[in-house]
Amino acid sequence: MAEYLTYPFRTMRITQNYNGATSHYGHSHGKPADWPTDEGGSDGGRDPIYAPCDVKIVRIYGVGNAGVNTLFCESVEKVVFANGKTDYAGLQITHPNDSDLRRLKVGQIVKKGQVLCYEGMDGASGNHIHLSVGRGKLTGNGWTKNSKGKYVLTTTGGALKPEDAFIVDLAFTKIVNSAGISFRRLPAASSTPAATYKTTAALKIRAGAGTTYAVVGQYAKGTKINVTKTMTAGGQAWGRTADGWVCLKYAKKVK
Repeated sequence: MAEYLTYPFRTMRITQNYNGATSHYGHSHGKPADWPTDEGGSDGGRDPIYAPCDVKIVRIYGVGNAGVNTLFCESVEKVVFANGKTDYAGLQITHPNDSDLRRLKVGQIVKKGQVLCYEGMDGASGNHIHLSVGRGKLTGNGWTKNSKGKYVLTTTGGALKPEDAFIVDLAFTKIVNSAGISFRRLPAASSTPAATYKTTAALKIRAGAGTTYAVVGQYAKGTKINVTKTMTAGGQAWGRTADGWVCLKYAKKVK
């Protein structure tokens, strides 16, 4: 089964939804339309945006004075959207700084849970990411100017509202402000009394609970780890440590 398209920030703090009068109204009320959100992350700094699935970088626009910096990506495989549909996903990520985009290359694959780039303020007054998502692969150069004069995302299956696209993995994302948008959620990790486990094999540490998340480290066999939360994903028990998530199939509780 294809994997869910998950929300790509650790903290959801949407500062403008797709009907926002500041700059988004023309996106959602023009023809064609898309439904962007502005994500401010945990604070006014530069939170990372993570790959919501394995993605391929298709186009890098801007850098220097060419225009407002924008990154266009497509999912490597088909994904399951929050509305239950299965297809490829196209993403438009606007406002990263030049320094972030210069580290990326067209054709590069970024694995789910790995950092794509960071909030920026290229063409903006404050650090954030303008994010649009669509069903299917990108068409043309990834966007077109609509009847309201806004550049909107173009994909083979059309742009999606964020609540129809992203499912929130509560083991990965903390919701601070959804700006009135109701997102579908994966089951939350349950808080459990802290317990110590000992790894029975070399154990990969992942960015989220599940094998589709990027590997962020590894524990050696025989390492004692402190688990504070648990959840089931893909039929396996997973535990949250200070470093990330581990599959508890390869660890034994010692107290």
